[in-house]
Amino acid sequence: MEENFPYLPEECWEMIFSFLLQRRHSHHFESLSLVCKQFLSITNTLRTTLRISELTIPAMSRIFSRFRQLKRIDLRNFKGVPDDLLIRIAGSGLDIESLDITNQARFPVSGMNFLGSTMRNLRVLLCSKLGVLTDDDLVEIAKLFPNLEDLDISYPMNPLAPSCYSDITDSGIFALIQGLPRLRKVNLSGNSLVTDKSLIDLSTKCVWLREIAICDCDLITQSGIAKALRQNPNLSSLSANWIGIPSLNSDLIDSFLSMKNLNSIDLSESIISDQLLNSLANSCSPLKKLVLSHCHDFSFSGISFLLNKNPLIEWLDLEAANFLTDESVKELSEFLPLVKLINLSNCSNLSCSSLFILARNCPALTDIEMKIVNLQKEEGHPKDFVNPKLISLDLSGNKNLCNDGVGKIASIFPNLELLKMNHCAAITDEGIGDVLTACPKIRHLEVNYCTGIKNLVMNCELPSMEALKLQRLGIEDSTLAMIGSRCPSLIHLDLLGCLKVTAEGVKEVVRNCRGLREISLWDCCEIDCSVIPWMVFSRRSLREIIPPNFIFPTANQRSLFLRHGCLVHADGFSLDLKGLS
Repeated sequence: MEENFPYLPEECWEMIFSFLLQRRHSHHFESLSLVCKQFLSITNTLRTTLRISELTIPAMSRIFSRFRQLKRIDLRNFKGVPDDLLIRIAGSGLDIESLDITNQARFPVSGMNFLGSTMRNLRVLLCSKLGVLTDDDLVEIAKLFPNLEDLDISYPMNPLAPSCYSDITDSGIFALIQGLPRLRKVNLSGNSLVTDKSLIDLSTKCVWLREIAICDCDLITQSGIAKALRQNPNLSSLSANWIGIPSLNSDLIDSFLSMKNLNSIDLSESIISDQLLNSLANSCSPLKKLVLSHCHDFSFSGISFLLNKNPLIEWLDLEAANFLTDESVKELSEFLPLVKLINLSNCSNLSCSSLFILARNCPALTDIEMKIVNLQKEEGHPKDFVNPKLISLDLSGNKNLCNDGVGKIASIFPNLELLKMNHCAAITDEGIGDVLTACPKIRHLEVNYCTGIKNLVMNCELPSMEALKLQRLGIEDSTLAMIGSRCPSLIHLDLLGCLKVTAEGVKEVVRNCRGLREISLWDCCEIDCSVIPWMVFSRRSLREIIPPNFIFPTANQRSLFLRHGCLVHADGFSLDLKGLS
């Protein structure tokens, strides 16, 4: 192949590769970068996100030197002390705009001080689920990063009392308000000592504030929310839960009438009413995302009126709205010309008819969740009808969904890329075979705990399959051999609790799936411990192995594996493979 491609401008290649990145995991750039120096240069500039783990640390200097356009650093999977790492990032010369330190044990003051001295352009800081986060830490954030626009300090936990939240108070929030004049988005969820004062101050003094989340903030009241909404009519997104307990405040209902710019609202687990939904409808806000998951005290009349008045809805979550029936779903579907994602899980009166109605009446729909409803074998599915747009479908927990039913569903959605059917015990080998034949573009398949499946029947090659989650299935080595031969692009494989597979079956997958990166063998009791080093040294693409729980690699072995580019867990703490990102 020629070293360069002069007949196609570099900007065109950038557009092509950017499109590929939207549709696929960024690791696909690795193979592109090997084609020629031009492709290497282009892919280097297009990589803007770096997720750091134990595997990344030895190569940090080379990574920073090679990928000079990095804008986002993600440390949520980093298990060490982050201060030294942050100091290295500060000295890299990169212009970082987003930093995620979620899940760290504490706020790394020392490292953040170095980072703040060199990267004053940081716009996004995510500090969710820190072990310790205090008001003093918020003072440091305001001082170090005055240009922050997006801040997440949700759900800090006190390690001395895990059931309690850390000590963020109104004092710390006030320091943020004073020091972050450009704040546009803030997540305060889980800070149980924050009161109405902080919410109202944010709404009145942060003139650019557009998005706020206050879930599980026990001291924020309905009156405080109502006042904040009136003080900031430009708010575009609100997330809150447990509203209306024990009763709904009329002042809060009326406050929604002033929200002319609201495009996203999440009131999960709240007691709402048709009157509140009417206020939302009459506000004429350009609502695009509506989440009423597990809400109570509203009816079909209220949600129908709201959807009729808001034809722009793209995301609709009505999980556990038990008044819904197939007939009412048909009526609602007439008001959803632009909806892309809909969640009707735990609506016990819905059957396959609702799924077929949505497929026919909602032309923009790409993602449906209907977990734990009443899907089963049904007659009357649409004849000669195909929906080519739907790419994601979650039918988990439908215990009565059988082979015939899932076969009919698959035949309607031939372009599915992600399918979840966890805990569907009535589905057997035949059913999953029909699905894979009807949907050859599937990239991500989950059939965890489908006890009726003893073998994955693959009648044709599945070149797009990248992730398989097969937890607690009765499959044997013959299935793994089939996976190895039919899924050449496999990246993630979860075999947690597959008690009948052996090392020979695992070797078949490792030999044939040349891009395999992650595999879980937790609780696979027939796996020989000698297979782990064989896997590491036989497949250079492997990045993460969760070995059987009776195999404990020594520190020296783990260090050797890390030098070879593979993280082998010693404690099984990471049981769920990350899947497609």
